[in-house]
Amino acid sequence: MKKYTMFTFLALIITGCATTYQAPVTQSKIYTGNHNSSKGNLMAKAKKILLLEGFQIQSTDDEAGYISTSLKNWKLAPEEASCGTTMGLDYLKDKRTKTEVAFNVIIDETTISIRSNIQGEYKPGAVDQDITLTCVSKGVIEKKLAQKISN
Repeated sequence: MKKYTMFTFLALIITGCATTYQAPVTQSKIYTGNHNSSKGNLMAKAKKILLLEGFQIQSTDDEAGYISTSLKNWKLAPEEASCGTTMGLDYLKDKRTKTEVAFNVIIDETTISIRSNIQGEYKPGAVDQDITLTCVSKGVIEKKLAQKISN
């Protein structure tokens, strides 16, 4: 009887923790800024920087002015993104949270726009307890990438 009671108690605690996940309520930030360089130069520079940063370019079109990357493992900080909380604790402060980032870069004759796609997963280590997290950018990583491309 003691084993059954202990099992029930542990199951309630685990279930209770999983159900307290609070996804972010804000929208992901998109960076948009002006540039005074040629579209071709910025496209070439953006591709080079993304590759040097370890991103794989999934698709690109120089004429249309876009670049899309595949996801890359990137441990984000709470200042850079939000993946929600549980019981008031930020998931990005927990070392068991894994994040991956992909970028979409759009360049035209006068502007550069950058949007990130962030996927998060909380992996506490126990079987069947992984949680897929909804993550949104705070605009910091997009702005840093835009500065590297524009400089």
